[in-house]
Amino acid sequence: MTLTPTTAVCETVELLDGDVLSVEQLARLCGVTPQWVLARVRDELLHATWQAGVCTFSVAAVWRARQMAAIERQFDADPALAALVADLSEEVQRLRAELAYHLARAV
Repeated sequence: MTLTPTTAVCETVELLDGDVLSVEQLARLCGVTPQWVLARVRDELLHATWQAGVCTFSVAAVWRARQMAAIERQFDADPALAALVADLSEEVQRLRAELAYHLARAV
C-alpha cells in the first residue's frame, strides 16, 4: 500500500462543529489526495454526506482521516486496518472521558 505523495501546506484553520468540508478541503487538511478521500468513502471507511450531489464531511472526519492517513503512511497499513485503529482510538477517548466524568462526580 503506497500513498501518493502530496505537498503539505501548513495552514491554521478554525473549524466549528457545524462546518462541512468538501472532498478537496478534507484532502488538503489531511495531506492526502482527493482520490484517497473518495476511495475511503467508497469503501465505507470515512462517513460522508451528500448535499445537492456534492460529497461533504463533518469536522469530526478531519481527525479520523488524519489518523487513518498517518497510520497508513507510518505502518504501510491497509486502509481497513487504519480505520479499525481509528475506531479503537475514538472508543478509548470516549471511555476516558466517561471515566473522568464519573471520577469527578465521586469526589
